[in-house]
Amino acid sequence: MSPPIRCRAIIEMLGAPKGYIEKTLQEYMQKLKNEGARISAETYAEATAADKLFSTFVEFTITFDALHQLLTFCFESMPSSIEIFEPDALALPSNELTGFLCDLQARLHEADMIIKTSNAKYKSLDTNATNVFYNFIKYILKQGSKTPQELAGHLGLTEKEVLPFLAELQKREQVTFEDNLCILR
Repeated sequence: MSPPIRCRAIIEMLGAPKGYIEKTLQEYMQKLKNEGARISAETYAEATAADKLFSTFVEFTITFDALHQLLTFCFESMPSSIEIFEPDALALPSNELTGFLCDLQARLHEADMIIKTSNAKYKSLDTNATNVFYNFIKYILKQGSKTPQELAGHLGLTEKEVLPFLAELQKREQVTFEDNLCILR
């Protein structure tokens, strides 16, 4: 049987409001304890403002009976820092390392798929929102010709922000300009 593995870990949280994020971190630590984590020497930092959110962290000592428990903790809790201070050396059987590497690869592939899926959804939403915006411009122009400044007023944007959209509609031959008036084709 291998000796217990003692570590110092830091878990950070970001959110709002201040009291909520501090309470959530304490509840998370209690959840870990309720699930059997052997935690001691907890030191909580007061939440500090980070733009419109608040950031806080807890530093603590945690003890594991086996390396796989430490690795599971790292995967599930995602500490921002972990330092093993006992024992000085760990022996890792090849089958345990193989299992760890397989778990690591599976989680990396899962994260990669989530990122790719999110990027595809973002691109689709961005395209759809842009098309809705083009349709809104064309709807306004159906009511009559407008200057870019007048269009900007209707859209809640600045003239500078509207011009790239008008340039694209002009490129698509859906609008034209005459005497600084934008006209629907």
